[in-house]
Amino acid sequence: MHDGGMTDDDHRWEPAGLAGLSNPRPLTGGVASPSVVRADWSGQDVVVKRTSRSELAVLQLFADLDEPMLPRLLASGVDDAGPWIVTVFHPGRPVDLMGELPAEAHRCMGRVHARFHCRATGITDDLDVVDRGFVHRALAGFGIEQLERARPVIGESLYDRGARLLAELAADEEFCTAVADFTPTLLHGDLYGSNVLQPTDQESSPLIIDWGAARIGPAMFDVAMTSSYDSAARRAHDDGWAEIAGSAPDPGENELAHAWSEVMIRAIFAGTVAVRSSVADGEQMIIGAETAVTGFRRLRGRRQTKATVESGS
Repeated sequence: MHDGGMTDDDHRWEPAGLAGLSNPRPLTGGVASPSVVRADWSGQDVVVKRTSRSELAVLQLFADLDEPMLPRLLASGVDDAGPWIVTVFHPGRPVDLMGELPAEAHRCMGRVHARFHCRATGITDDLDVVDRGFVHRALAGFGIEQLERARPVIGESLYDRGARLLAELAADEEFCTAVADFTPTLLHGDLYGSNVLQPTDQESSPLIIDWGAARIGPAMFDVAMTSSYDSAARRAHDDGWAEIAGSAPDPGENELAHAWSEVMIRAIFAGTVAVRSSVADGEQMIIGAETAVTGFRRLRGRRQTKATVESGS
């Protein structure tokens, strides 16, 4: 990252027809992008971003929510270059890439999940749904692509191990269709350290940023990004859910959904973690996915047996 001003060529971020923007400068402390800048607008310190239709749609959904940990949309639109948003700038630093998120961030996501879990179908046409097709594409497409990127650093042996796991999961119809058993809601979709800002002062709350991967799917997908099922983070999430719903989410469904999500996340992001963190962390993602597969199948088998016994068949 750098602190210098913008050059004449760095204007891909600039929305057409939005008057009053001044003093554009690169954001510091996160992932550098010429599509995101900090600027002054109407007397406010703001972030101007070229974004996806999914992030634009989600921030519009958040407009009426009283949630200080969610970005506040000041202006938005779509021009010839695509969607754009203007949000309030918050000083802070991202949580470490592989770090544990603050409990209040999980509690906030619990409230978000609870607000939208009964409204997930038809929220917006701009969000992908985590269904069988999505799962197969993530395993056979995205996951393999990320491993290919990491191949020069992880070596052939680890690459083969990860690719074999992805192929086996993509061919496992029971695994790919299991997501249909989980109640869908609005997901962040990429809830890890770099997308949560820690405030620079004691009074402010963390901020959950970068909603470009938002989609519709099981709530535990967001939790499993960084935390185990038997963790303070998941309990904080359930506390937030209960604030809105009046009671905690179904523990049986959520335990299985978390086990499934852990397999998915560790398998498809192993290559990404190897490149952005370390080879050792990437290897642990693959090992963790292999272990999680066994745990998911065991847990699913127990639930199926229980259901059979209770039905008397």
